[in-house]
Amino acid sequence: MPKTDPFKLLLILLLCCATELTRADENVVSQAFGENTPDFLSGMNTHNDWRTWITTPVWTRHYNREMANHGELSENNPGIGLERSNGRWHWMLGGYRNSIRQTSLYVQLAWTPLQWEFCKDGNLSLGATAGLLTGYQTEKNNYPVIPAAGLLISLETPYHFGVNLVIVPTIKSVDLEGFVAAQIKISF
Repeated sequence: MPKTDPFKLLLILLLCCATELTRADENVVSQAFGENTPDFLSGMNTHNDWRTWITTPVWTRHYNREMANHGELSENNPGIGLERSNGRWHWMLGGYRNSIRQTSLYVQLAWTPLQWEFCKDGNLSLGATAGLLTGYQTEKNNYPVIPAAGLLISLETPYHFGVNLVIVPTIKSVDLEGFVAAQIKISF
């Protein structure tokens, strides 16, 4: 049986989810996941509508410059993700080629309570993100899934374009080198 590329599977999943979420938006725009949103998540709704974004990493910079300069850490981390956001809450999932050249899949929830709304459907927000991450198994770390957390700065514009800046600390217990990464995102 041929080996299946996890990025291809993730891309298909993301496109199916994005199509379904967009269709849900036509009927119920105030819910995170349209009419399929569980009641206990209704507290996440704000005066902003939920929007669906396709994300891709465009820049990574590790704190450990020596490892990056010697090629031990890759700062070329292509990938794709899906984000569902109302400016304050961000549901995120996706995949990318990580800094140790493995395929990583992630599922994250971010809360960005510090808001600056500069226009209708446009805001700059600051908060935290947490979730689960795969692809960081090393000699020191044999865990297939590790916790992931960091700071998130998110810019969302009414022009279907946005940027996320993620700041992740070094976590030596799971052999994760800290970094700052930028994603661009497009809404539809």
